[in-house]
Amino acid sequence: MDRTALHVEIRNAISISDELSRHEHALGEDELAGCLAGLRGALSDLERDVGRSHEDATAPDAATVEAVERSLQSLIIRRYEVPRSLRARTEQLLGSAERVSLALWDPAQRVPSKPLFGKLPLARVIPQDVHSVLDYVHTAGFLLSAKLATTARGRAVGLALGAGLGGASAVTDYRLSAAKVLPIELHEGLDYVTGLVAIAAPFVLGYAKKDPLAAMIQVGLDIGTLVTSAITDYRAERGITRPLRSQGGPQPAREAAPPADDSGEPITARHGPATAPRGSLDGLFPR
Repeated sequence: MDRTALHVEIRNAISISDELSRHEHALGEDELAGCLAGLRGALSDLERDVGRSHEDATAPDAATVEAVERSLQSLIIRRYEVPRSLRARTEQLLGSAERVSLALWDPAQRVPSKPLFGKLPLARVIPQDVHSVLDYVHTAGFLLSAKLATTARGRAVGLALGAGLGGASAVTDYRLSAAKVLPIELHEGLDYVTGLVAIAAPFVLGYAKKDPLAAMIQVGLDIGTLVTSAITDYRAERGITRPLRSQGGPQPAREAAPPADDSGEPITARHGPATAPRGSLDGLFPR
């Protein structure tokens, strides 16, 4: 895993663990809050090690790595104790922390994608390199559909799908690409979105019957894209990821608005404060 990407992933895990720790503490779940705080502390120590060796591939201190592993395993065991409202965020934390763990134990191994929507892919059967080759084969198929199309719309969709898939594949963070810029999770998401949109295109745009050959090629390729995407073992070459910002802790309860009269004016604004000003004894004792 790329050293810079590792540093970003550590920062992501620290931000989310701090956020969740504050939520759990506010809910009175002190043990789970302590577990999250322990993971945050271990990751902070790891961040200092990685930061010092940013240009050097020297492995971080073994004791620091073991502390991260212990804290991560503790959280994995207790993940289902997290309230339902915080589980999606917890899965994000585990995805970042597990990727960090893998990079520490085997830096040369390609980085598995984080689960998309917590569920995708459904299985990791097709190797990433095979999927990458299929991406380029499908690109050629879409361009062929544009060449064979007899309608302007069928031709335009074929060109758009071919150029889009080919361009995304050329810059995705996997081994068989020219530039590693696009995170593997984003490529996976585009596979599903473009697959669904492109299957509907011949029918929505009305060329399914007028241009049956182009429509058949496009729909067939997109069905193939959806099926293979659902069972591909997506893996990144460098582990490029985007920074995740903390969403903050629990929001404090708002104070009740002061009572108002029929005109909507706060009573305290007209009649003055109900209590004496701080530091004044006037009104507390009779003269």
